[in-house]
Amino acid sequence: MNLFEQTTSVLEWPRLLEALAGHARSTMGTARCRALELATSLHDSQRRQQETTEMGQLQASGEALPPLAFPDIRDPLDRARKGAALEVHELRDCAMVLELVEESGRFVGRHQHDAPALVSVAHPLQSVGELRPVKTALDAAIHPEGSIKESATPELRRLTRQAQALKQQMRHQVDQILRSRRYEDILQEQYFAQREGRYVIPVKAGMRGRVPGIVHDVSASGATVFLEPRELVELNNSIKVADLEIEREVRRILRELSALVAAQSEVVLAGLDALAVLDGISARALFGRQLKAHPVGLNAEGRVRLLRARHPLLVLSKEQVVANDILLDESIHVLVISGPNTGGKTVTLKIVGLFALMVRAGLHLPCDAESEMAIFPDVYADIGDAQDLARDLSSFSAHMTQMIQLLDETDRQRRSDTNAVPRQWLLLLDEPVTSTDPTEGAALAEALLCRLAALGMKVVATTHYGSLKALAHTMPGFANAAVEFDVATLSPTYRLFMGVPGGSSALEIAGRLGMDRTLLDEARQKLHKDDQVMETMLQDLQATQRQLADDLARAVEARREAEQAEQHAKAQLAHLEDTEREAQKGLKRKLSEQFSRARAEVQATVDAVKGEQK
Repeated sequence: MNLFEQTTSVLEWPRLLEALAGHARSTMGTARCRALELATSLHDSQRRQQETTEMGQLQASGEALPPLAFPDIRDPLDRARKGAALEVHELRDCAMVLELVEESGRFVGRHQHDAPALVSVAHPLQSVGELRPVKTALDAAIHPEGSIKESATPELRRLTRQAQALKQQMRHQVDQILRSRRYEDILQEQYFAQREGRYVIPVKAGMRGRVPGIVHDVSASGATVFLEPRELVELNNSIKVADLEIEREVRRILRELSALVAAQSEVVLAGLDALAVLDGISARALFGRQLKAHPVGLNAEGRVRLLRARHPLLVLSKEQVVANDILLDESIHVLVISGPNTGGKTVTLKIVGLFALMVRAGLHLPCDAESEMAIFPDVYADIGDAQDLARDLSSFSAHMTQMIQLLDETDRQRRSDTNAVPRQWLLLLDEPVTSTDPTEGAALAEALLCRLAALGMKVVATTHYGSLKALAHTMPGFANAAVEFDVATLSPTYRLFMGVPGGSSALEIAGRLGMDRTLLDEARQKLHKDDQVMETMLQDLQATQRQLADDLARAVEARREAEQAEQHAKAQLAHLEDTEREAQKGLKRKLSEQFSRARAEVQATVDAVKGEQK
């Protein structure tokens, strides 16, 4: 297992891809989801994210692509290119694909301006004009349920009607036999059957010698013989010949249609692949909706700004997931996460690792839309127990072997990389250099993190080593983070605080799990005074940080409410101003009308006086 395979395994990337594949509609789309390719550049990652975004917008608008549940016709196309005649159902599948290619091409054509990334991906669907004659021929010859049409050719229609006439004649003759008094005692029952395409009657086994003819079958009990009477032989022969002529004509039609398909196989394959790509993009968009995910800003500078980030696999399995901010700007090379076991340190590692893979795959992230994620072409994760009994490696030896392999790999890559800017590496280390002497392990872990930082790698590491927490506090390019432990309830809250180290709270957790209280008191007495002071200081620091975070959350909520109140007040003021303007307009209009009426009355009076004077 190479470094990438090991990384995807510990991050549970295949499990996430399996959940993604559940949204695909075709076997080809499902396969593409399970083997999702990862972009290696910022441009390609942005393009894939844009594809997902445009597909999601179309789905949300209610005008989605036609259902992409199409058959995989690559094998039939390959056989057709080699000169084979395809079966009717295979040609029916080809017709289904061509129909979907045409429908999808029309759909994409209507969205050239609002979905340019999808239009680019679906470019092969624009070659539908070359495929229309093939589709027309297939539709004219094959029913949608997968049978050949009688009207496929004039000759097939003639042969089919001829065979139908012969069979009608046969049924009439068989009916006469069944009603004949000659066969009254011989027949087991009054019905006819077919054996090997020939019409037969059920005769009592003991009576078969009384009817000249050919025996074609015997019932399971042996009591009934299915016999073809001599007077039906010639008509059965004619029917058989007619059926063979129909079959010959059908095979000829299938060969012609297969040759038509083979002639355009490259165009058909291009359209088929475009449908599979669209199905994969559709699955990505639907998966993003399931995760309540958003597109985020992407960069190549190593900047990670994840707001309210949630582990995607936890989102799929739990109703409520604690969201955290994970912040690493360009100046931070190493983030050291400390805190109690079961507090969420490893979950944070996996969030960063999975997000790094998801943005390269074009997947939206379950975090706020204002978030930002760096593109890391190389991701390595060392999480969990790497003990390998088959190779006689202890946990410590196995982890060291992997780190040596990683350093060798990065060294080879840097020597062979001709670019001025080296490739970005993201390293996720779960408690590096453990399972050995704590003093030596802490020293080796400190030296390792400093080397990785000097190589320009972005590292996120979890630890219980106090020296690593101190290093992250004093060394430029390093930063601390802590998962919270609520001492009051003796339970983790799964909240992450940036900028502060965390205590391990081992004794508190042991007590919560039921450890003897006297034994815990003895353990506390054995702690060095400095360790006790450090643990107490970290707990106080976390309490202060928690209080600040709560105060900030309340302040943000108060600001949001104030902004809403301000907007509401502005809306009311605007409504009052509109009402006042309307009232003024109404008053002005009323006064104008009254003035017009008064002037009309005065004019009428003047006209009346003038009339009287005359």
